[in-house]
Amino acid sequence: MDYYNRFEKENKLAIITFVDDEFLSCSFFENEKIVGRIDYPDKSRNYVVDAANNWCNGVMTHETIKEYTSQPDLFS
Repeated sequence: MDYYNRFEKENKLAIITFVDDEFLSCSFFENEKIVGRIDYPDKSRNYVVDAANNWCNGVMTHETIKEYTSQPDLFS
C-alpha cells in the first residue's frame, strides 16, 4: 500500500490508500486507535474523500465503519 491522502480533525484521522494499484481503501482512527478499514473497489476518489471527511467531521459513525469493515474482528 502506498500513502495516498490523510485527513485529520481533533481526535479523528482518516488515511486513504491505493491498494495494489487496483482500488482505494480508507482506514479510520480515533484517539490514535484504529476503528476499522473500508475498501472501496467500485467507488470514485471523490466518494472516498467524502467518506474520510464525513468521519473526521462526525457524520460517519463507529457502527457504519464496523458494518462495512472486512475482517471486523481485527479491529475490535
